[in-house]
Amino acid sequence: MLNTYSHGSVVSVDEQKWRDAQEFERAVWISGNQNNSFLRVVMKFVRALKKSPYYFFQLIKYRDFYAGDDWNFWWKDIFDNYKLLPNHFSKALEVGCGPYTNMRIISKLKKIDEIHCVDPLMDLYLSFKLNWLAVMARKGKVHTYTGKGEKLEFQDNTFDLVVCNNVLDHVEDANACLTEIHRVLQPGGYFVFGQDLSDERDLDKQREKAKGFFIGHPIKLHDQVLDRSLSGLYEEKMKKVLPREAGRNSRYHYGTYLFIGVKS
Repeated sequence: MLNTYSHGSVVSVDEQKWRDAQEFERAVWISGNQNNSFLRVVMKFVRALKKSPYYFFQLIKYRDFYAGDDWNFWWKDIFDNYKLLPNHFSKALEVGCGPYTNMRIISKLKKIDEIHCVDPLMDLYLSFKLNWLAVMARKGKVHTYTGKGEKLEFQDNTFDLVVCNNVLDHVEDANACLTEIHRVLQPGGYFVFGQDLSDERDLDKQREKAKGFFIGHPIKLHDQVLDRSLSGLYEEKMKKVLPREAGRNSRYHYGTYLFIGVKS
């Protein structure tokens, strides 16, 4: 079952489609972390130097001596180094953190007393011993949870920062996740949200040429759908839609939604 809105958006799927998406993601991360060794960390720097001196020096600057990255520096840049955020947070949560997390970058830019990360595949991520998330969890510096964004196991008004970058395309119910994020965020707390966007033309391309991509990303969101979901809940500090050519994957996404808001 698919629950669709205008522009071809798919905002929720049945549990089996969600489980299929999680299995797709699991296979991707296992494949990418088969050689989770110090050699992989070294090769991360070698590849960065070949690809872009800027990226290489970002790794040095942020002392990112860990295996793996999933566009986390790209999100940092596109959010202008998260300059709109305050310099200090008491409790921060990343929803759908993935194996590499955006918190590993944000925590270098802002002082965060407590970091919490939740993801349905957390048990897998903690097995990647040289990733920042696993290292920080072993040191007791990050609290980790295996769970879904649709049902966050936290009390109301718990966090003063919640981050959710490019997660909703993997979930079972996008609106339920946004509702839960708003619930656990304190009044006056900050919500950082980024999301690849899809319209009907993108969906046709994905179905035709990227079956695996469609399975792994069952939720398809248009910016107008997200506008309606967020309307009236936050004081907007940033809201923009990057055009196709400025996004991470212009072939399959017409734009990228960027949002920073303060809970009303």
